[in-house]
Amino acid sequence: MKKILFILIFSSILCAEETGVISGTVTDSRTKEPLAGVNVFLEGTTFGAATDREGNFRIANVPHGLYQLTFSYIGYTTYTETDVLVVPSKPANFNIELTEIVLESDQVEVTAGYFVEETVTQPSVIGLSREEIRRYPGGFEDVVRTVSTLPGVAVNVTGGRNDLLVRGGGPSENLFIINNIEIPNINHFGTQGTSSGSISMINLDFVERVTFSTGGFGVSYGDRMSSVLTLDMVHGRRDRFGVKALVSATQFGLNVQGPIGKNGDFIFSARESYLDLIFKAAGLAFVPVYTDFNFIMNFDLSPKDKLFIMGLSAIDRVERNNSTEENRIQNSTILGNSQKQYITGINYRHLAGNGYYDMTLNYNRYTFDYSQKDPEQVEYFSSAAIEGEFGTKVQRYLAFGKNNGIKIGLSAKFFSNENRTTFADTIFNRSGKRIAINQLGIPRFEKQIESAGKYASFLEWDYIIGPKLQLNSGLRLDYYAFLSKPYYISPRFQFRYRINDHLSVKSSYGIYYQSPSYIWLIEPSNKNLSALRNNMAIIGIDYLLRQDMRLNMEVFHKTYQNLPTGTLSGVNDYLVLTNTGVGYGGSQEDFQSFGFFPMISTAHGTANGLEISLQKKYSEIPAYGQISLAFARSMFTAGNGISYPGIYDQRIIFNITGGYKVNDSWEFSSKFRYFTGIPYTPVYNPEENTVNPGSIQNLPLEYLAARLPDQNFIDLRIDRYFSFNKWRLIVYLDIQNVLNRPIRMMPRYDFWDKKVVTAGSIGILPSIGISAEF
Repeated sequence: MKKILFILIFSSILCAEETGVISGTVTDSRTKEPLAGVNVFLEGTTFGAATDREGNFRIANVPHGLYQLTFSYIGYTTYTETDVLVVPSKPANFNIELTEIVLESDQVEVTAGYFVEETVTQPSVIGLSREEIRRYPGGFEDVVRTVSTLPGVAVNVTGGRNDLLVRGGGPSENLFIINNIEIPNINHFGTQGTSSGSISMINLDFVERVTFSTGGFGVSYGDRMSSVLTLDMVHGRRDRFGVKALVSATQFGLNVQGPIGKNGDFIFSARESYLDLIFKAAGLAFVPVYTDFNFIMNFDLSPKDKLFIMGLSAIDRVERNNSTEENRIQNSTILGNSQKQYITGINYRHLAGNGYYDMTLNYNRYTFDYSQKDPEQVEYFSSAAIEGEFGTKVQRYLAFGKNNGIKIGLSAKFFSNENRTTFADTIFNRSGKRIAINQLGIPRFEKQIESAGKYASFLEWDYIIGPKLQLNSGLRLDYYAFLSKPYYISPRFQFRYRINDHLSVKSSYGIYYQSPSYIWLIEPSNKNLSALRNNMAIIGIDYLLRQDMRLNMEVFHKTYQNLPTGTLSGVNDYLVLTNTGVGYGGSQEDFQSFGFFPMISTAHGTANGLEISLQKKYSEIPAYGQISLAFARSMFTAGNGISYPGIYDQRIIFNITGGYKVNDSWEFSSKFRYFTGIPYTPVYNPEENTVNPGSIQNLPLEYLAARLPDQNFIDLRIDRYFSFNKWRLIVYLDIQNVLNRPIRMMPRYDFWDKKVVTAGSIGILPSIGISAEF
């Protein structure tokens, strides 16, 4: 501790008052055409500039610090970009889109303030900058972990998971998009068939802005039912090569970026976890280890042509320490998990005819290797799967004056799923009993190979009737070639009515379809499943209390249909598959989360709720934060005709997150979270279970019959910034669960200690992070 204090004091002495550069591009949000003559200025200073004919601007010799950057242009909404960090080590670059307004006089200026989402028609949209995510307490600089604490997302108490559980939906219902390229999953240690995992493999330094939609998204987004997480990536340096080294709570890594010729740039990063050192030092039986690589390039081929290239990869594995009998017994309950993810994509944009074309190609390859062994290290389950997906998409947007615009698109995905899944004649179930595999209703699979296509087309129309009313409607057609019923039509509608300069009403209604998971298709009868369906209605109000403060209230109602459920009475007919899967599967769940067994599309459910949030952006008042309160309820009726609460059914979630920037050197932030308990199935000592002796659970009799207690946690974070002549240093202390409260988790049976465990072993969790940028 004394050494750290010495470093902080010594670094403070060496700090020098240096200057930096702010640069970027301003375009029209609809047509993507560059805007010339936009006034760009730093609030509270004399620094400013105007964009040139290609929409570019540059402000030099700005003293290092945190600013607000305002963009003003006649006929467009005025927008302020918060958290503009100026450092001497590299330029601060921003790509800003302004929204044209429809008024009787073009001389009238409308201010959108700090909330760019205020200008869109769609409800349920939250935007976050890279800096807001980086300093989020308890977020570990992880995009997914940060948005999982926003309004509308349930709290995952499973432990070590990064799942987005949005408005009653499951972990497979979320779509990830990076610069118009669709990504199946962006997490390490994902569960096959879902879009979840443990920690994001996306390096935050690559992200410029995150837009998270918890519902009401338009027809250009398909094959997902609950949310869309969009990542807009940064441009690399074009002045010189730069390097950044980082050490955080879970990993260390290196970033390199620089120019490619005169009109291109790149960023590359490599990161490695050191959880193996921590877990081994603690004597734990299993050790998760991961590595990831991120690579992006941007090219300005001409003033009207831009090219984006991306490559992502992740290598994950679980190492086991079986040196003791206790470890062997503990490891026998944990599914062996090794994965590799390779994601590549290209997006080409061409400006043409008062609009633009987007053309996308991408290829994703996922390998999953699972294994389960008994305490004697004899394997009774193995699964080796290779999922490959090639996608192509073309979109065209065309604006008709200020009031009208249409977007049309075509997409095709071709997937292959090679799966070698093998069960022994007898396996171990969740109670540690050796049983015949047919008692779980699961066939003994051998090699299965599936390949087919997904095709989609859509037409979307936006119409600005006047300064008060804005409409958006569209129609989407999906064709899932591998299903016996392949065609699905999705109409969607949104409107925004501006009552006055501060108050707006937004609403949407739409039908959303999602194809069955690829892994479910290794059971041949599951090709008779229908696409999963969600009818979603939302209405809400936005009220700008000030330019930097917004009050939002929304009511939502979701009706689920065609959900898969099991067919065997008392064995799996109480399960609703889209609403399961936050664990890693295996014997602890009787292998049911994988969907290996035959299913039918007869389950259904509802989710509804009310969300209220008050958000304050960083501004001339150096405080920021958000207060949110959510009331929600979800119920699902399974194949047995019985209705159960959703397994993520949290009735109340209350969040307070905020921070204060004392000066350019110190920043303090904290988070308080209260939530009611989710339902769970009671767990017993098998020797004490009087209803079903020898079993740890009474299924389906007591399925989701109990609830965890209400819980609350507090996280704290302190950031210390140093700016030197040609480089920058950040040191932070992030303390999770400051009050050291036990984390109440869904109970599990410990086969070594022969007792039911109801809380996690980790209480207060401090972590120190250091990053140096040159």
